[in-house]
Amino acid sequence: MASSGRKTRKPGTKAKPRAVRSRSTAKPVVKPARRTRIDPGWAWDDVYPLSQGIQSGQMIFVSGQVAFGPDGNVVGAGDIKAQTHQAFKNVAAVLAKAGAALKDIVKITSFLTDENSFGQMLEARREVFGAEPPASTAVVVKRLVMPELLIEIEAIAIKP
Repeated sequence: MASSGRKTRKPGTKAKPRAVRSRSTAKPVVKPARRTRIDPGWAWDDVYPLSQGIQSGQMIFVSGQVAFGPDGNVVGAGDIKAQTHQAFKNVAAVLAKAGAALKDIVKITSFLTDENSFGQMLEARREVFGAEPPASTAVVVKRLVMPELLIEIEAIAIKP
C-alpha cells in the first residue's frame, strides 16, 4: 500500500493544537487630504461667505462660475456664448491660482436658464475645449442668482 504522506494518530489521542498567527485587525491610518481654499483675488467676492475653489490632494473643486468680470459686473448680458466664455475664463482663473489649467478639468456641470440656448453653449464649450472635452452634465434651471445671468459652470479638475 502506498503511503499518502499523512501521519496517522493513535486512537484516543488528541490532535496537537496548531500555532495560529494572529492577524491584526487594525486598519492603516489614512490621513485626510489637506483642504486648501483657492482665492483668485477678486475684490467683488470678498463679501460672500464662499470659496471660489477648494483643493484637496490633487483634486480641485471649482465653485459655480458665472459671467462676472473682474469688477463684479455681468459680462455679455443677453448673450449665452459671451457668458459661457466669461464663465470659463473665471474657471481658468481659479484653476491657475492652484497651478492647474482648463485642460486638467475632468468634469463640468453647466446650469442654463434657457434650454433653447444649449446649442450655443455647446459651440462656446467646443471653442474652449476643442476635441477633448471633459465629462459634463447640463441642467436647465428656472433662474440663477441674478436675472441677467444665463449660465453657471462648476468644474472638477485633477492637478498634474
